[in-house]
Amino acid sequence: MFFYLKKESIYFFRIFVLLIFLHPSLNAQGFDPVTGERLDSNYKYFTIHAGMGFGTLEKFYAESAFSDPDNPSRPLWTANVLDVKTANKFPQIALKFGGWKSWFGGEMEMSYLGHKIPEQIVYYDSYGKILIDHNIHSLTDTTFYFTIEPQDSVDLPESFLSFNSFSFGGSGYLSLPLTGNIIGSIGVGLSISMNNVTSEYPGPGNYAAKNVMAAYGYDIRNAKSLSATDIGWGYYLPAKINYIIKNDTFLTTEFRLSRKHISFVGSDAYLKEKDETILQSLQINIGLGKFLK
Repeated sequence: MFFYLKKESIYFFRIFVLLIFLHPSLNAQGFDPVTGERLDSNYKYFTIHAGMGFGTLEKFYAESAFSDPDNPSRPLWTANVLDVKTANKFPQIALKFGGWKSWFGGEMEMSYLGHKIPEQIVYYDSYGKILIDHNIHSLTDTTFYFTIEPQDSVDLPESFLSFNSFSFGGSGYLSLPLTGNIIGSIGVGLSISMNNVTSEYPGPGNYAAKNVMAAYGYDIRNAKSLSATDIGWGYYLPAKINYIIKNDTFLTTEFRLSRKHISFVGSDAYLKEKDETILQSLQINIGLGKFLK
């Protein structure tokens, strides 16, 4: 996962460094966000944000929790799905505490992000075999292996998976005064998340197996619904515009690209699986901020 972060952040980091060296006022004094006057001082504030956006699940990977008996170093089956669309199920909410001195600042934040998978058809690569126990199908009283083929398609129902992510993180940013009462900023942040994944179905692998096996006349019985919680991590790239409306109050608009690494365990019995994915989202947030004296 570290390599994803390094590869996808290098271009942003280069732009960030370029802004630091090329901004015409970086060698000047700081500025008063209320009067626009240049001076060297500290400013502290808190903001409350809410907003909506859209996203995708990138690099969705699933594998059996059991090993292939013919090759114990490999899982019994694997599946990989690219670019599953997601959408907000609730507005994103964030509470931030921050401050800046001169042209540099930082923030600590607590946030909630909720996404769901809307109805869609997905295509995936799958390899290996599924152990079909006689207790989970209704056609015969035998247990057997069923070989799965690549590029199967599955029609996902509305809200097939739901993601609830509660995060705590921090960011650093470069503050860019635009006018006397309008200040822009661009930065980068890291977060640790408690991610809860829920579904009416046991798990992505179980659901796909049920659909594939149905075409051959087998009815795989559903196990209990999915509800899994685990710790993940992520990073985000915020760009903001703050508009000071009076001495101690400002409005803020934020454009945020975030990537959250999520893993969970689904299904049970012989269909038990391990899943991991990256939830990438673009959010537009609007907030209200207060300067702290």
